[in-house]
Amino acid sequence: MSYFRSRRKGSVHVEMPAFSAVLIADLARQLVELLSDGEPTGSGGVDPLEELVVMDTPRDQPTDPALLRLLPDAYPDDPEVAAEFRRFTEQGLRKSKIEAALVVVGSLRGIEPDEVGSDDGESSVEFELNADDARAWLRCLTDLRLTLAARLELTADDNEATWLALPEDDPRGSLYRIYGWLGYQLETLLDAAQR
Repeated sequence: MSYFRSRRKGSVHVEMPAFSAVLIADLARQLVELLSDGEPTGSGGVDPLEELVVMDTPRDQPTDPALLRLLPDAYPDDPEVAAEFRRFTEQGLRKSKIEAALVVVGSLRGIEPDEVGSDDGESSVEFELNADDARAWLRCLTDLRLTLAARLELTADDNEATWLALPEDDPRGSLYRIYGWLGYQLETLLDAAQR
């Protein structure tokens, strides 16, 4: 089921079951946490340029596979140049990814997990996304899929049938289904945003 319908001037109408909204909001919050971990907080008194660009030393690539997928090396064959490039770009890239995820969280504000299932599971949420918010949603859904792909160690050679045949109690099966579901949502949002 597609949750996204195009409107005039690039806006998108969203209608989704509350449980889907809770899941997306939770995943977006986790993405913000992943991207924020160990980074400067931007507390008062910091020069805005210094906050955007880490001025001290070149940065090593992340050790977390999900972060490495979200923040790949620009120069994979030259670690020294890649570290120097990260020094000037990684902070800004993290910030833009966090901002996109926060747009998603903000769009879904007020939907609480305890409200889901309070009736017969049929509750839904509706809201509009302007063109900028729709682009933020697209970026965030893409980042969520990249994160899940890294956590599942998906490769281009993986066979979908193998993933779908995992036993019910294997948590990788659930994550893979969420990965696929997010892909469908991304595709339908992209289609709605382009009309």
